[in-house]
Amino acid sequence: MKKYLICFSICWMAYQGTVYAKDPIKIAAIFSMSGEVVAISIEHLMTVRLAVEEINANGGVLGRPIKLIELDNQSTALGAQAAAIEAVRQNVQAVVGGSWSSHALGMAKVLQTAKIPTLSPTATNPKVTKIGNYIFRTCFIDSFQGEMLARFVHEDLKLQKMVVLTNVDQIYSMDLSRQFIKSTRSFGGQISAEFDYIESLTQYKDLVARLLTYEFDAVMLPGYTRDSAQIIKTAREMGINKIFIGGDGWSHLMLNYAFKELNNCYYLTHWHKDLQDKKSIEFMDKIVQKFGRIKVNAGMALSYDTIYLLADAIQRARSTEPKAIRDALAKTRDFVGVTGRISYDKNRNPLKPAVILKFENGVSKLVKQIFP
Repeated sequence: MKKYLICFSICWMAYQGTVYAKDPIKIAAIFSMSGEVVAISIEHLMTVRLAVEEINANGGVLGRPIKLIELDNQSTALGAQAAAIEAVRQNVQAVVGGSWSSHALGMAKVLQTAKIPTLSPTATNPKVTKIGNYIFRTCFIDSFQGEMLARFVHEDLKLQKMVVLTNVDQIYSMDLSRQFIKSTRSFGGQISAEFDYIESLTQYKDLVARLLTYEFDAVMLPGYTRDSAQIIKTAREMGINKIFIGGDGWSHLMLNYAFKELNNCYYLTHWHKDLQDKKSIEFMDKIVQKFGRIKVNAGMALSYDTIYLLADAIQRARSTEPKAIRDALAKTRDFVGVTGRISYDKNRNPLKPAVILKFENGVSKLVKQIFP
């Protein structure tokens, strides 16, 4: 009888261990599922779901499946804050998301206070990770973008005189403009004029008309897709055929608002589908097979990498405790993702490559890859 009880106890403990091992790892995905950012953000969420699906199909992490808890930030900073509060309430182990820097900033204070490790795929504002030591990002920061764009204008395009148009409704645009201006001057270039505009104007003729009174070689336009495309289209209609330059707020979605008008426009971003490394080729094959599409933006690749970065950290930590995950993330070195080889610096910003693209007849073509 005693032997039977011992055997029963061992079997019961093994059974309990098996059940516990299958308990899901809860990860909140906070993206825009409504509001103005939904067109961009829903694509990011698509590849988050794809990465989770792949990981779970391959046995999960530490023998446990990932349970994705999707929360809508309603395309606002306040909505992002509310979603973060809900993620804390649901006792998640980690959070991914925040397609815009303003959304990531809305989330970050809540999640830092709760000590939940958080990774934003695409929030490039330097202030995001300065919120605290539980906040990470997968993308490079705006200061890197500004410097690399200024270097490209100076060394590759060999242009000197620039006009800068800044969306004063977006922290992203203001910070990128500031760094571009600083770097351009450090390379010996000139800023002929600086103009501000507000988001979602009904027309841009008044703004563009101001350009006609200045001499310049190109326009730096660090905005998002809709406004940037409409400004460029208006400029072409008013006879301005100069080069326009943008950052990672641009994407193929600009083609919803303009087409040939975008020719001779360059932008910097995190990744391009024509990169010929193994990871990029495999990723594109998956996207084509899963979604039947060949138009894939850099944010999708970043979001995919974000889940795998998190899974890698959990695996190395051998724990789902938020602090252990945070510590493992901070120690990430030479993680090979779709968007390049990633290592975190002391501020939890990744050191990684970028790419320069050019619009040509409705296609974003790869111009060059830039390494830090």
